[in-house]
Amino acid sequence: MVDDEADVELLISQRFRRQVRAGEFAFVFARDGEQALRLLQHDDAAIDLMLLDINMPVMDGLTLLARLRDLHAPVRAIIVSAYGDMPNIRTAMNRGAFDFVTKPIDMVDLEVTIRRTLDDIAKLREIEQRRAAAERARSNLARYFSPNLVEMLAERDEPFGPVRRQNVAVLFADIVGFTALSERMGPEDVMLLLRQFHERMTTRIFACGGTVEKYIGDAILAIFGVPTTTDQDAGQALKCADGMMAALCDWNRERKAAGETLLGMGIGVNFGPAVVGDVGSARNMSFTVIGDTVNIASRLQTLTRTAQTPLLVADGVVQAARAQCDDELAEILHRLKDGGEQAVRGRHEVVRVWLGMERRSAHGQGLEIGVGGLR
Repeated sequence: MVDDEADVELLISQRFRRQVRAGEFAFVFARDGEQALRLLQHDDAAIDLMLLDINMPVMDGLTLLARLRDLHAPVRAIIVSAYGDMPNIRTAMNRGAFDFVTKPIDMVDLEVTIRRTLDDIAKLREIEQRRAAAERARSNLARYFSPNLVEMLAERDEPFGPVRRQNVAVLFADIVGFTALSERMGPEDVMLLLRQFHERMTTRIFACGGTVEKYIGDAILAIFGVPTTTDQDAGQALKCADGMMAALCDWNRERKAAGETLLGMGIGVNFGPAVVGDVGSARNMSFTVIGDTVNIASRLQTLTRTAQTPLLVADGVVQAARAQCDDELAEILHRLKDGGEQAVRGRHEVVRVWLGMERRSAHGQGLEIGVGGLR
């Protein structure tokens, strides 16, 4: 309550003593606008509502309203004044007053106005809490999905729609020799290594419009073409693989300078039909992609070890990428070498593959990454 009349404090304290004893209301009193500002700045979170007179010394109520607006103070204000003429009412409302009660005070009307204002404050707080929760949800989604999918996932009840069959580009990537490497490291160091690897590679995946389907230890499964396919999906997967190798080059330079073990990586990329959709229970759903296209991408990633190349790309990817080739993609395709037909474990039919890339770092420095690390 901000009012320079001493009897107002006594009147309010007596009228609302039952509500104060019950813990519904807690009043703080100030005699002018400057004192009220000091109280707000000292403990602004505790004051929700201000009952504010207009005519006061030092700083009047209308000036205080303007200051509150400039400071973006969250407190709501009800004008309680004998100056109930229309110019004062309009000025107060324009400066952010929520309501206006005239003197002499009708205590019943004042209590109704207070409760209505507090109800409005509670609703606004609930809206703000929901907004904050939605922002947290979007932030969490952004850790796993590309930015173009985050809004869709947050707003739709069934973002990926029914289970269906569609063409997708699939990319598997992992660290070469990770099991042997982790045996020589402490658990905390292994976790740090994984986080650093995932962070660098996921950044490239999202930059190319891909979606991380899952992390499997040091391995990453990324999908291009969900929820809807485009003619860019195969090319984006190739650009992603190229960017991931550049990221590894840069990271290895940092690791070499720090005296740490250099890393190698194997990437397998495929393009073709797969079954896409949500699996799981009503309480715990998971997006997944299933099919021969996914299996072949996984086998190609494993085959990079014996083929002594950091990258194996199925011919279907190359043919689809050529159909929508731009300058960047043309340069990537030019660096691929025809690996001929390769037998893939668990599959009767051979797969024609393309392999290897001469790598540059993201800073343009010449560097080649093989399955064993830096060359």
